Amino acid sequence: MGTLNIHVNFIPSENIRKFGKFRLSFTDGNNVEHSVETKFNFESLWRIGGETDSIAFDFLVFSVIVYDIDRAINRHRFSDDGWMRNLSIIDIPAVNDVAMNQAATLFVKAVNFLTGDQWSFRFVHIEPYTYNPEVERLNVDDYQKVSLFSGGLDSLIGFVDEAYTLDGNKKILLISHVEQGKEGKDQKRILTKCSVNGHPYQGKFTQLSVSAGLKPSTWVNNPGPEGTFRSRSLLFFAMGLYACYHISPNTPLIVPENGTISINIPLDKGRRSSCSTRTTHPTFIHRLEDAISAIGIMNKLYNPYRLKSKADMMFETFTNVDKKQVLLGLYQDSCSCAKRSHKRWWDRKEGVNHCGKCLPCIYRRVALDIVGLDDPSQIGIDIFNSRHFRITDHSQQSSSDVRSLLYFLRNRCNYETIAQELRLNGVTDVHELADYVRLALHSYDQIKDWIRRKGTTTIKSMAGL
Repeated sequence: MGTLNIHVNFIPSENIRKFGKFRLSFTDGNNVEHSVETKFNFESLWRIGGETDSIAFDFLVFSVIVYDIDRAINRHRFSDDGWMRNLSIIDIPAVNDVAMNQAATLFVKAVNFLTGDQWSFRFVHIEPYTYNPEVERLNVDDYQKVSLFSGGLDSLIGFVDEAYTLDGNKKILLISHVEQGKEGKDQKRILTKCSVNGHPYQGKFTQLSVSAGLKPSTWVNNPGPEGTFRSRSLLFFAMGLYACYHISPNTPLIVPENGTISINIPLDKGRRSSCSTRTTHPTFIHRLEDAISAIGIMNKLYNPYRLKSKADMMFETFTNVDKKQVLLGLYQDSCSCAKRSHKRWWDRKEGVNHCGKCLPCIYRRVALDIVGLDDPSQIGIDIFNSRHFRITDHSQQSSSDVRSLLYFLRNRCNYETIAQELRLNGVTDVHELADYVRLALHSYDQIKDWIRRKGTTTIKSMAGL
């Protein structure tokens, strides 16, 4: 296949109150030209920064473009092995192009690890963007913390925990990315409840949302969609760091995600290396911090839950009476499911947003179980009691995640195997490796305990229990 060269063309808006648009274009091996426009609604985030010529904005634009290209270039069509693509973006616009080019190698190391591809980046100078929307600016002095907020249970717990410890009249800034629409509804349900008179968190937060992605209707010779979202966390981080950059260089970006998901140990050998998602993997975090530090962004990426399971997060928040009451009123509005749109074979379809059989749903059930809230009536499929879910039917693709988990628990859940998998997946620091092995063993012990108490005889046997 060789290297695919992608061009980026910025098209300014004729209206100063609207940001321009980027067009991506590339020519495939058959000399067929492809192009597509991207959407980038920056107006909400502009309220905290009020500018488009800083290095933080250059990093944001870079992240938007990487995310859009990741979504536009189909792996199966544009790779030799059905996975790894060779992608060269040769004209990324940057106001501070010299600094961005000097750090290009560091960005390559970070993004290669994140997506499992081979990238190269070259930045070209662009004059400062002309953009000045008619929106009310925020006072940066009002904000003590900045946290990512997706609408999932982890980000909800992060919000509950962090807002509880705000000083005086200070607020927390919640940063969200909205593209598919479903996550936006999750976020709205949660924050609407927190905005009503008398709620403990009323007036303690502001949400800023950015919409970014492709405009499917603008495709010329659409090569077919790419189904993965490997680079989404890069975009998410860039949005949050833009906000942190304008508040204070000492303001960290809070990345609330349980450590089990962050290290994402492959449950079987087929999910090793680049096939295992790395959205908040510690190695990606370290490499990205090296890159952004090189361009002068001193804000750190901080995950307070990096050595905790989702169940730990839930349990520890419930140990505080006030936070427990807040979370009790909100947790059902969060969504952790990776497959909530595929309801055909669910036992329950109405009023539920969780399939119950993907790994995020399993981890969520274990987390709810530890505080007595595991309720099968709130999920589409109860893997322990279902009309449609058959764990022993290997032709049933929908049960493959659970089978992989059970296989791992029975055959691979030991210190040596986990340590080896973590090393293969990029964890090289000896002390960090030991910490993450202990976390993994602890996390999977919690899952075993849940299965031991609630599982069927067949599922217990498959898990080695």
